[in-house]
This record gives sequence, structure tokens and C-alpha cells, in this order.
Amino acid sequence: MKVKRIDLDDEGMPECVLVKLSHDEAVYLALLIGKQNGNDMNGVMPGGSLQGGAIYEGLAGGLFNRFYEDGVDGAVTAMRARP
Repeated sequence: MKVKRIDLDDEGMPECVLVKLSHDEAVYLALLIGKQNGNDMNGVMPGGSLQGGAIYEGLAGGLFNRFYEDGVDGAVTAMRARP
């Protein structure tokens, strides 16, 4: 993962972060979030289930469902099939 850009708010604090993930990093993140339930996510941080859901939907819907018939699971299968 590489941080490409950090946008700051009016107080000079990070407001938006643009990151570049490899395919495998994105798969790992989607798998990790996808295996948690809402209570687990909220235990990590307040509103965690909303944040985790948005990240998962962005990765699954915006990436893996477009390129793999079985979405995230299809990406995992493709990774495991590599030499």
C-alpha cells in the first residue's frame, strides 16, 4: 500500500487519504472486513460497521464483482491458482 495524497481539513488534520493498493492487498482487506460482523466492527471504533460496510462494498462492488464471477471469493481463487 502506498499513500498517494492526504487532504487536510481547516484545522490541518487528515480529512481524506488517497491510497494505492495492490490487487492482493485489496483482496486481503475485503476478506478481513467481510469476515467481521457489525458488532466486531463497532467494537473497533464507533460507527465501524458503517465504515467497514462502505469499504467492503467499494471493493466488492466496484472491483471484484466486475472482474470475477464469484466476487471476492473469485479473486481469492485466482490468487491461489497462481504459480
